[in-house]
Amino acid sequence: MEKDYIIATDLDGTLLDHHTYRFNKAMPALEYCDNAQVPIIFNTSKTFAETERLCKTLNNNHPFIIENGSALYVPKHYFARELEVNIPRFDAGAYWLYKFGLNRSEILSRLTTFKAQHTYQYWGFNSMSNRDLCRVTGLSLEQAASAQERQFSEPLLWQDKVEKLAAFVKHLQLFGLNVIKGGRFVHVLGQSNKAKPLTFLKEMYELNSDNQQTLIALGDSDNDKDMLNCADIAIVIASPVHENPIIEQHPHLIRSRYQGPDGWNDSILTLLQDNA
Repeated sequence: MEKDYIIATDLDGTLLDHHTYRFNKAMPALEYCDNAQVPIIFNTSKTFAETERLCKTLNNNHPFIIENGSALYVPKHYFARELEVNIPRFDAGAYWLYKFGLNRSEILSRLTTFKAQHTYQYWGFNSMSNRDLCRVTGLSLEQAASAQERQFSEPLLWQDKVEKLAAFVKHLQLFGLNVIKGGRFVHVLGQSNKAKPLTFLKEMYELNSDNQQTLIALGDSDNDKDMLNCADIAIVIASPVHENPIIEQHPHLIRSRYQGPDGWNDSILTLLQDNA
């Protein structure tokens, strides 16, 4: 049986430079994948608006996963056959939307109740202006506006002692909420993660192909651990600002020699060209 590759990648700090959000250093590998017809699936904490814009910029017409696994967007007519599952599916214009998480309004409602009972210090997106977000992230005003268009999660800027974060996570779990730590923010969402929609998507590719599907995942933060662990090949991208996620007992783990998009480019070209 022939082997096909699927690449799933985090964006901020992985395909995109942590400080500048640029991807130009990864262009050789992106072009190689395009020519080799290897689909690149963005699996990110970003919103639909942010992710779709990047897809269009890179002419990437493949499915993508947003808000830390809360939702999967599949272009209509992308797959000839679809899995029969109980995952809620909605018509979202040019896409089918598969929903894995809670609506943001429900998350904010639970956070309001939570905050009345606890004294943890944090600053949520919901109470930030676009200018506040620009100062915290370095995004432009237009980019900040897109980042605010949350549907299924609420990022928090943690302002309390680091050692209190574990207790915060445990207390929020009692409210049916999951907490995932990203490069800059703590993300509050439903019972979803980056692995659940990705595993579902891989099954969809397998249903529509006669070839074996090998999933490659790339990430740099704790919020990428589930995605990396579910992949056949996990690539941890070195970060300039934080420790890499701890991945244990993975059968095929690669650690990049370089940071961010430099590391993405080098790791993907080395892996795919060596196995061509």
